Amino acid sequence: MSHHQLEKDLAHLEHILPQLVANNVLGLVYWRQRIAALETAQTLLPGGARRVSRLLTMFDEIDSETTLV
Repeated sequence: MSHHQLEKDLAHLEHILPQLVANNVLGLVYWRQRIAALETAQTLLPGGARRVSRLLTMFDEIDSETTLV
């Protein structure tokens, strides 16, 4: 994966995740898997590891909120 593709994927995921959370939790498994797949390429971008980690943390928070409901 090129660093341009990684940047594009991370930007898209950072944009779409709040919208997914606001609307419903359907399909979150797919999006978590997409983010997890980027972990191997995260070293291509400065701050890539931080961004991937932040996105995965958001999913952890969503999971804990939905189990409390």
